[in-house]
Order: sequence, then structure tokens, then C-alpha cells
Amino acid sequence: MPDSAELTRESADTAVRVLTRDSNGRDASSRWQRATAYGCEVFCYGQPLQRDGRCPAAPEWIGQLYRNHGSRFIQRLSGHYAVIIDDREAGTCQLFADRFATHRLYYRSDSSGLIVADSLQSFRDAGTEPLTLSRQAVVNYLYHHMIPSPGTLYEDLYCLGPAERVLWQQGVLSTETWWQPVFGQQAPRSEQEMADELFGLMQEVVPDYCTRDKTGCFLSGGLDSSSLAGLVSRSIPNPDVFSIGFPIEQYNEIDYARTAVAHFGLRGHEYYLTPDDVVASLPKVVASLDQPFGNSSVIPTFFCAQLARSRGIERMIAGDGGDELFAGNKRYATQLQMECWRQWLGPLIGLLDLALLRSPLPDSPALLGKAKSFTRQLKMTVPENLQYFNFLNRLDREAAFSASVVEVADLFEPDRQCQQLYDGLAEASPLDRLLYLDWKHTLADNDLVKVNSMCRLAGIEVVYPMLDDRLVDFSLRVPAGIKLSRGNLRRLYKRAMDGFLPDKIIHKTKHGFGLPFGLWIREHPPLQELAYEAIDSLERFDLFQKGFIDEAIHRHRSEHASYYGELVWVLMVLALWLDRHH
Repeated sequence: MPDSAELTRESADTAVRVLTRDSNGRDASSRWQRATAYGCEVFCYGQPLQRDGRCPAAPEWIGQLYRNHGSRFIQRLSGHYAVIIDDREAGTCQLFADRFATHRLYYRSDSSGLIVADSLQSFRDAGTEPLTLSRQAVVNYLYHHMIPSPGTLYEDLYCLGPAERVLWQQGVLSTETWWQPVFGQQAPRSEQEMADELFGLMQEVVPDYCTRDKTGCFLSGGLDSSSLAGLVSRSIPNPDVFSIGFPIEQYNEIDYARTAVAHFGLRGHEYYLTPDDVVASLPKVVASLDQPFGNSSVIPTFFCAQLARSRGIERMIAGDGGDELFAGNKRYATQLQMECWRQWLGPLIGLLDLALLRSPLPDSPALLGKAKSFTRQLKMTVPENLQYFNFLNRLDREAAFSASVVEVADLFEPDRQCQQLYDGLAEASPLDRLLYLDWKHTLADNDLVKVNSMCRLAGIEVVYPMLDDRLVDFSLRVPAGIKLSRGNLRRLYKRAMDGFLPDKIIHKTKHGFGLPFGLWIREHPPLQELAYEAIDSLERFDLFQKGFIDEAIHRHRSEHASYYGELVWVLMVLALWLDRHH
């Protein structure tokens, strides 16, 4: 049984226990701060700060704040943290996550009480009540390529979501969201004044993350990582920065990273990733994950963090969050343009539906096929549009999953969850609602999980200046039309960085950090063997129909290698993870 904090109550049937063994089996109690204060047991994971003054919020101070203000105390904290308050007097335990659930907590209420941990491996090792695989989670995983909070891969075991408060009382769990963004749409000043304010705020925020020795930066060569590295260089002379390259030109951004290195006088370190690296590292990477995670950029992230650790770096500064705060993803522009088409065409959409979709017209020639596809998208909501090319929207879902999944799972739950999240900010602009959707699914449930997991595996700390509350609050005041205009992603951010970043980086095409897995697997026999053998092993878990697995491999071999390569990757990771943990 893993090391754990002692029970905070004497009665076993009302125990609250915090497990402190990480996903690699190591004691992780050093990551927790703990104190008994004002009749409460207070656990802090990460670094909560006092909102006024931004000094560390010690557990004793949080206990006093809680006793004076109740659960509203959370409004007086900032920073990136998770907090547990076990109130013995009231007989309750409360869990709190920061705005983006930067530090994940998992929790379960069972016959022994409430169990909380920062790793699912702690639950697998704890020897408490058995864990049951959730068929619904498998559906959600194939749709999202990760498992969105508050769900996990296990029945009745949950993950604390962004800005979520969980109350446990007498064995009953209840949840609420303690913070939701309020987007303002009136610019109090000119665009240039707002750009100047943003750059000044960046200069204020970034040094706060450079206070520790042996600090380095992820450097992809994009806007966020380059601007952060440049600002870090004002606090740390010639800081170490770390980049990953690929031997395939359309995936390789190393030239942009080198531009930033030369411009700011950084100490650059590079590693070129190969298919052999994927074969060698994949079992270790997958085994370290709390649950299946299908974003292939997890591999370059691990190699980048591992490279930094080998150079003596102990803390990495990551640029995650800028695209979602300041509108840097191409899909935002695409969806806004589609919204314009819906408004312009109005009642003509019904006529297009009759003429194209309800008629026997074929999908060829190509122009007719595109017209039909365009009409289908006009009829969709924005979240449906975002998932237009999702694998589960290109096939019969009941034909993909086994009978044991179809009988108990809601195959369209992921679609409804996306729509509910988008609809949750009905008063915000379409762009800001898109951003909010990505704050949950792209940041909290995806990118932060990826970077946190791989830095933990490499034995290194990671921090996120772009998600500082001061920058988040500023982004809420920026009108949508200044964040993004037609053909100009990150409009305000680029203006703020004009004269600081090289023009080459400011005007580069949005790229990403993806792995060329779909291409490599067709050309590299060991990687292909690893992938296909793993996918074949899924049959014994009774999650998918055999025809679906065979079709996925066939389409990857004979059709679009990159597109179906992503499906192969998602299935392969699931198979390797299940083989390791179940």
C-alpha cells in the first residue's frame, strides 16, 4: 500500500485520506504542503498565492481564511494550485481547483470515506475497493483523444475540473463551479494602448516565474514560447531553451526556434526526433500516464523535458495558453467565417438542403461534393462544426463499439457536453465562447495534462506564465474583434510584440507540435509492428468490433496516412495503456 497522509479523522467510516505516491511509484509527499489550522486539515498542492500582494498562501493562512469566509475564501487566492480543506468540526471535506485545474486531483467516495490523490496510480495501488473500467470513458476517449474531467477511465472515480469546488459530506458528493469568465466587449482605450498594456503586463508577469535557479524554457519558435523566452532573458542572462526538430520538413519548426535564439541571445539546445525514438520511449511514456491520452505530441514534449533535465534544468517555463486567451488557432477564424455565412444565407440554407442533401445527386464531381459538405456544415451548431472531421462523425458509432459498450454507454454524450459548454456563456461573443470551450478541452484536459505528465516523468517542474490570473483577467477585457480579425489570428498579441519579436516569428504560419506518426508508421517497420500488434490486442478487452479495428488499419494503409494515422495512434495508446495497467 502506498505512503499516504494519515487519516484526518479517527472514525474509519468518515475518513479523509490523501494518497501521496505519484504515477511512477515514487513518494510525492514533498509536492504537498500540509497544516492543521483553525480546526481544519489543509492540504495545498502547487503554489496558491494571496491575490492581494501575490505572496505565497501558506496552509495555515488558508485555514484562517476559510474559517472567516467559508468556501468564498477561494476568491482571495490566485496562482496555480489544488487545495483540500478537511473541516472536522463541520464534518465536511472540500476540494478546490484553480481556474484551469493546473494541478489535477482525483477523488473517490467509497465505504472507507473520501480518498484524494494527484495520481490515479495511487488508487490502483491503494488496495481499496476494486476499480471498474468505464465503458463511457472509452467512448469519450475515442471522441476527444483524452478523457475530459470530471470523468476518468474508472466508474465512480472523478477528476477535479477547472474552477471546480467539490463538497463531501456524510459520504455524499456535490460539485459547483466557483468561477466563470465574464468577457467584456467594450474597449476602454485604443487598440495600441491595449497592446502597450499587454506588453507591459507580460514584463510584469514573466519575472515572477524566473525566481528559481536552473530555470529553462520550452521553445517551439511560435509566438508564445518565443516571447516568453525573450522576456525570461531579461531576468536570466542567456537562459537555456530547448527545442525539438523533425526530419520531415512540413513538421519541422526548428528554424524559427533558432531565429529566437539568435535574436535574444539564448542558449539553445536541440534534439531531432526519429521513429526509433518513438519505438524506444512509447511503452515508458504510456505506462507513466494516469489514463489513456491520445495526443501524439506527448512524445516530443517528453524528449524536450528530458533534454532539459539532462542539462541540469529543474524548472521549465511553458507557453501553453496564449492561443486560447488571445485567439491563435485557425479553427476560430474558420468557425467565425461559417457563422457569417449562416447569417448571410439565412433562409437559403433550407433551399440548399433540399437541392443538395435531400436529392439523389452524387458526391462527384469534387465541386458538388464540396457544396454538399458546405451545406451540411451550415446546418450545424458551432461545436458540431468543430468536430466535423472527428472519426466518430465519419462512421456508424454502433458499428465501431462492441455490444458491451453500446449497451451501457451514451455514444453521443461527448457531442452534448461540447454543446453545453459552448452554451454555458450565452451572453459572450461566438469567438469568446469558442475560447471558453478550448479552455476546458484543449487546455485543462489536454495540453496541461500532456506537459505536466511529461515533465513529471522527466523529473522536472513546469510553470505556465501565460495562464497567470493577471493575463487571464486582461484577456477578458479585450473585445473579440481585437483578438482576431479576418485573416489575422492573435491580432492584439502580435501588435503587442511588434518590435520585440522578429517579424519572421510574428508572421509565421500557425504550425503546432505534432508528431508525423501517420507518415512514419508507413515507412518504419518496427513502429508499424508496434502499432498494429498493440491494436490487435484490443480485441481481448471487448471494447470495439473487430471490423472497426481492421478498417482503421486498412484505411491508414490505403488512404490519407496522416488523418488515419491519428486514429491508429489513439487506438495504439489505448491498447498499450490497458495492457500495462489492466
